[in-house]
Amino acid sequence: MDKNDPRYETLSQGFNQRWVSKPSYIQLIHDDASAVAAVREAVGNGLRPTVRSGGHCYEDFVANTGGAVLDLSLMNAVRKGTDNRGEAAYVVEAGATNWDVITTLFRRFGKAVPGGSCYSVGSGGHIAGGGFGFLSRRHGLVVDHLVQVDVVTVRGGPDQPPVVEVTSAHREDDGPEGDLFWAHTGGGGGNFGVVLRYYFADDIPDPPARVWLSSIAWPWKDGLLERPKDFERLVKNFGTFFAEHSGKEEKLYPGLFSILKLTHKANGNVVLLTQWDEEDPALLDAYVRAVEAGVTTSSTAQLFSVAGISVHLPEKRRQMPWFQATQTLNGSGDNQRGKYKSAYHRHPFTQGQIDSLYSWLTTDVPGADMSKTLVQADSYGCRINGVHPGDTAVPQRDSIFKLQFQSYWTDRTEDDLHTGFMRDWYADVYQETGGVPEISDELNDRVTDGAYVNYPDSDLGVATDRDPAYPRLYYKDNYGRLQDAKRHWDPRNVFHHSQSIRLS
Repeated sequence: MDKNDPRYETLSQGFNQRWVSKPSYIQLIHDDASAVAAVREAVGNGLRPTVRSGGHCYEDFVANTGGAVLDLSLMNAVRKGTDNRGEAAYVVEAGATNWDVITTLFRRFGKAVPGGSCYSVGSGGHIAGGGFGFLSRRHGLVVDHLVQVDVVTVRGGPDQPPVVEVTSAHREDDGPEGDLFWAHTGGGGGNFGVVLRYYFADDIPDPPARVWLSSIAWPWKDGLLERPKDFERLVKNFGTFFAEHSGKEEKLYPGLFSILKLTHKANGNVVLLTQWDEEDPALLDAYVRAVEAGVTTSSTAQLFSVAGISVHLPEKRRQMPWFQATQTLNGSGDNQRGKYKSAYHRHPFTQGQIDSLYSWLTTDVPGADMSKTLVQADSYGCRINGVHPGDTAVPQRDSIFKLQFQSYWTDRTEDDLHTGFMRDWYADVYQETGGVPEISDELNDRVTDGAYVNYPDSDLGVATDRDPAYPRLYYKDNYGRLQDAKRHWDPRNVFHHSQSIRLS
C-alpha cells in the first residue's frame, strides 16, 4: 500500500509514538511467496526493507524515510507441525503476538514457552532477541527451546544477482545454516533476513496449574521520602536475595519471578510484584519477609502496574489458575512516547548505584510528567544460567537480575526533558564503569554484564561509529560469530538499522 491507502498512516506507526515512519510503501506479508516477492521487489528498487511483526521496537529501527516496511502481522498462526528433520514441533509464525502464543499453546495443547508479559509484542522480534518472562527462572529463555527458524535471506555479492529465498536453519545443522540458526537465538531482529516462523521442541514446558500473585507497595510520601534508609534496605535486600537464589543449581526458588518497580516519587509507590508457581506459599512469604527485613515503612496491598496497565489485588497475595494470572499480568499499556535503557547485573547494586537511584528518583523535573518513569528490576538466573554463554547468541548467562529503565509520556514537547533525564540518570548510575553497564572479564569481576538487545538504546552508539558500545554490551564475545553469519547470509547488508550487526 502507498501513502494514499487509508491504512497507511496507522500501519506506518509502531507502539512507541516517538517513531512515525514514512516509507515508500507498506507491504502486508501473508505467506512465504509474498515475503520473497516483497524482499525481491524492495532490493530491485534499491529500497531498504525493514520488518515489523508487533511494532514494539524501542528505537527507530523500522521507521525510515523512503524504504519499504514489510508487515508480518497477518502471519500469526500457532500450530503443531514438524521441523525439516521430520520431528514434531510447535510452530509459531513471526506475526503471532505473545498473547497469540500464550492462548493457543495453552488452550489447544496445554503447553507454554517462557515468553514475555506484554501481550501485543510480536514473536518475530521478541524471540530473535532471546525472549524471557515469568517462567524463565524455571524453564530458561524462549530461545533455549528453539529448534528451527525459517528466514528469507538475500545472498550474492554486490557484483552478482541477488539470490532471494527461504532458508530453513536447524539447531542440528553445521556450517552456515548452523550459524544462521544460532544467530536467531539472541542476535536481535532486523539483522539477517525476514523471519517467517520459529519451531519449538515438542517438549516445551507444561505451565503450572496455579500460581500465587503477590503485590505489595511502599509509599514515597510519608514513607520512603522521609526514610531514605528504607529505600536503601529494600534495594539491598532484593539484590542479596537473588544473589543467593539465582544459580543454575538453585533448588528452593526456581519457581519465583519477581519485579521490583523503583518508580519516580511522582508515581506514589515503589512496588514489588511476584509470581510463585508452587502450591505452598510458605517460601513466597519467606521471600517477601526477606525483602522487607529492616524496612520501617509499612507496606500495603496496592494497585500494581505492568507496562502501564493497573491491576488491583485486594490482599497481598492471591492464588489463581496460571492462565488467569497470565491474563491478569498481560498488558502493553497505552500507545505513548517512551525511552528505555537496560542492564544485566551479576551482583547486587553497589552503594554508589543505590545512592544514584534514590537521588534521581526523587528529583523534580519542571515541565515533565515523571509519574511513569522508573527502573524495573526483573529477577533472572536459575535455568537461564545453566546454559553456556556461547551455546546461544545470548551471552549473559550468570546474571541475577536485569534492569529496564523506562520513561513514558504523551506530550511531544517533553521529549528532550525525558530523554535527557534518562541519559543522565543512566550515566550516573553506572559512573563507576564509564557510564554504561560494562561487561565482566577475568581481570575485573564487575557488578554488571552489558545490556539487553531487545531493549535497544541508541545512546550506546550506532553502526557507523568507529567503536560503538552496543556490540560488546549486547553480544560480548559472541559478536564475531554473528558477524560471520551476517557476511555469509547478508553480504549486501540489505537488512540493517542503526544498531545492526556490522559486516566488518
